[in-house]
Amino acid sequence: MRISAVLPIIVFSYSCVAQSPVQQSGSTFEVASVKLSSQETILTPGRRIQTSPGSLVTRGLPLRECIVLAYNSPTKIIGPDWLAEVHLDIAAKAATPAGDKDLYAMLRTLLANRLGLRAHFEKREMPVYALAVAKGGPKFTESGSDSPVSVRRDKGAVLLHNVSMSDLAVEVSRIVDRPVVDATGLKARYDLRMDVGAVAAVSQEDRMDAATSMITALQEQMGLRLEARKDSIDVLVIDHVEKIPTEN
Repeated sequence: MRISAVLPIIVFSYSCVAQSPVQQSGSTFEVASVKLSSQETILTPGRRIQTSPGSLVTRGLPLRECIVLAYNSPTKIIGPDWLAEVHLDIAAKAATPAGDKDLYAMLRTLLANRLGLRAHFEKREMPVYALAVAKGGPKFTESGSDSPVSVRRDKGAVLLHNVSMSDLAVEVSRIVDRPVVDATGLKARYDLRMDVGAVAAVSQEDRMDAATSMITALQEQMGLRLEARKDSIDVLVIDHVEKIPTEN
């Protein structure tokens, strides 16, 4: 995985696709379309997800990432190996305006209805990384804002606004080879900057993999480090899911 893929939850402009009725309740979309992505869509770079009040759209988003959103970003998913190989185009709209939290709850119901997704959380002891403060302290500041969490690019850097350390731990866990738990003791929300262009250059020159590059970037740019340990964490276990969604 390229280090430029770090923190991949990004948005794209809404585009209309065919929709069909879905049973309506407090936790379901009023209308939704769920389709397998074409190879062209999968290979096209750009934004994979967009939410706005009452609507959710994905384009070429892996099923694994859909599940991450639907189940509130679990740090570890245990399920079929092909979860990252199935990509979905979803266009869904609620009956009334809804925020991201409610949209993702509706997405969970949608995945259950269209792909038969069933899953549960359980505690398991396994190797993890603990995200901790490095010697010299953190190299970022508190946000001091109540605005929503945001991730954007700026001249080769990724800028994260108003994120918690637990948010960061979840994102880092997608890059390294094991779950990451927050052990920083930092309780506020912060503005962070990672120069992914510089990290990618070093990674290519030294033939470092994405996980090693991430560990280096965390320490050098953010004043954070990853400590290997064993811990009992909540994991999401996939009991059942289909590869192909039912017809719209």
